[in-house]
Amino acid sequence: MGRVISPVDKVTSLARRISAENLGQRLNLRLPDDEVGRLARTFDDAFRRQRQFTADASHELRTPLTVMKGQVEVALQKERSNTEYREVLEAVNLEVDRLIGLAGSLLTLARADAGEIPLTLEAVDLGELVSGTVEHMRPFAAKKNIGIEVTTGPAATVQVDEALILQLILNLLDNAVKYTPEGGRVTVGWDRSTRVELWVEDTGIGIPEEHIPHVMDRFYRVDDSRGRSEGGVGLGLAISRWIDEAHGGSLHVESNSGQGSTFTAALPIAD
Repeated sequence: MGRVISPVDKVTSLARRISAENLGQRLNLRLPDDEVGRLARTFDDAFRRQRQFTADASHELRTPLTVMKGQVEVALQKERSNTEYREVLEAVNLEVDRLIGLAGSLLTLARADAGEIPLTLEAVDLGELVSGTVEHMRPFAAKKNIGIEVTTGPAATVQVDEALILQLILNLLDNAVKYTPEGGRVTVGWDRSTRVELWVEDTGIGIPEEHIPHVMDRFYRVDDSRGRSEGGVGLGLAISRWIDEAHGGSLHVESNSGQGSTFTAALPIAD
């Protein structure tokens, strides 16, 4: 009995010390491939992911703050015209908006990880929800001369948390518009079988094949230019995946570099 309890106690002790002192440490115990060994490796993976998330969040917060500080310092180096001061304030305001969006996304993910976002399920007409969301996005798409079309599927009432599914659709539309060149097209549609499959398709820049498995990871970017072009923070797709998984689905993407992307979410049908 002592042989079993000893490694469990050791894992517990090390886990407590790492979480309290240094996320960069590892358990690194030489344990067999049994329940205790798998538990230790699970702790190691959790600490790695937590450390990476903290580092990524710090980087994302630091970047807009550094930009804002640089703009303000340049403006203060000498007297400037009202127009020049206004340009600085407008640039700083954009970075503030980015920080607000990032803070909101981080809070959403933190609450989701802690299981603090209970779903309020209700029967929702998917067609009405999609139509309203598309109309909300049209002015933003119009700035890039991008058309948004709705391919109406069969009548579908889904059993979902309406606010969360609204956020999912908005995130997918925002992502599609962001990475679609001027004059392109975004299409939203759905189909119905045992579940409802909602899809958002774009004629954008697409995703290289090697990046597709990671594109919905938190803070993941294919490259800096793709991530920074519209001020994205790499969290919208991660939140969308969590929302779909919370409804029993599994958000997935099909894409070819230079030929656009299609994101598909599965939603439960109302009884």
